[in-house]
Amino acid sequence: MDRLFKNFQVSCENCNLDEICLPRGLSEQEVKDLSDVIKSNSVLQQGEYIYRQGDRFKGIVAVKSGTAKLVSNDNQGNEHILNILLPGELTGFDGLNQNRHRCSAIALEVMSYCELPAEKLDSLCQMVPGIARELFRHSGESINESQNQVITSKQSAEVKLALFLTNLSDRLKKRGFSSLSFDLPLTREEMGNLLGLTLETVSRMLKHLQNEGLITVRRKHIEINDLKTLKAICSR
Repeated sequence: MDRLFKNFQVSCENCNLDEICLPRGLSEQEVKDLSDVIKSNSVLQQGEYIYRQGDRFKGIVAVKSGTAKLVSNDNQGNEHILNILLPGELTGFDGLNQNRHRCSAIALEVMSYCELPAEKLDSLCQMVPGIARELFRHSGESINESQNQVITSKQSAEVKLALFLTNLSDRLKKRGFSSLSFDLPLTREEMGNLLGLTLETVSRMLKHLQNEGLITVRRKHIEINDLKTLKAICSR
């Protein structure tokens, strides 16, 4: 995990990956304006919070390196994992509506992030018009992820796990990582929490997919041997 995500970093002025975090094609002055406003290089240790459920909205956060999980706690204090965040992905949109975050974002490892302060959003969108469009796009992606979670919750255990692995594969490929060889950002228990499965079922399904020759599992490391068939399972 560490060697994959901690060494992959994103910054406004030297990013060479298309559509990873902020809009491409900005002028030199627009990039400078953006860099002057964004608070960068905040570092968290594993288990520390980017923001907590109920915190006042402070801005949109872009993960620069490392990974995080989005979680929500119910009235009994039980933690429900909603999603994971990879380098280049944005979070914080849940705080826009009522100016309070409806979930928490927690570092899964040592991570760094940049923040677009709430009080600078309006002025920055005027200075760099492309920012507003990009924020809307990321917000839409967050809604799509939530809808996918609802749909996934009604599937079989095999389909749930296949959807999780292929979704992670697609997102990693988009961000410049290998889509076929990666470490899982979550423990087996956390995966079960996210997918609505028991720990035993997650372990059994991983072993099943490995016995079918679709993946190779080495602790947290996954090798996808047959992505086409794995994606076909998602359509069942």
